[in-house]
Amino acid sequence: MKANSTTRLLKWERLALLGDFSAIPIRFTWNQSDRFAHFLNGYEIAGGIDRLAEISNAMSAEFRRTSQWRGTALELWLCLFFQHRTRRHTGSEENDPGLDDLCDALRKALNRLSYVESELLTSRLAQHAFWTVSGGPFSRSISAFA
Repeated sequence: MKANSTTRLLKWERLALLGDFSAIPIRFTWNQSDRFAHFLNGYEIAGGIDRLAEISNAMSAEFRRTSQWRGTALELWLCLFFQHRTRRHTGSEENDPGLDDLCDALRKALNRLSYVESELLTSRLAQHAFWTVSGGPFSRSISAFA
């Protein structure tokens, strides 16, 4: 999804960015998750692309074995970020229902966080965001794809 100066966050996205993860739609799907996935910079948080790929690939393999996404809220979010980046770079538009399951697992994990855990995660979003808020419109940071 390309961002421009007229891109605006949906209400649930604004609330989630502030740590109110209960605002995420109950049926949170892959098609709704692109901007949300990029609220954090997975490359930085994971410690680089190799570590990010390792986390995501291990979680994806576990999902293929068990049909369940498992991990912390942060690990699930990193996996979602990596899946979006992979599809962007490969041009894949394949509809994989397992990715809807990933979004749902992430929504549930975020809603299980304690207040303190939510605050800690929200502070990481602010420090490592792929997106920035400036003057109301939500736009990609200059270094987003560097």
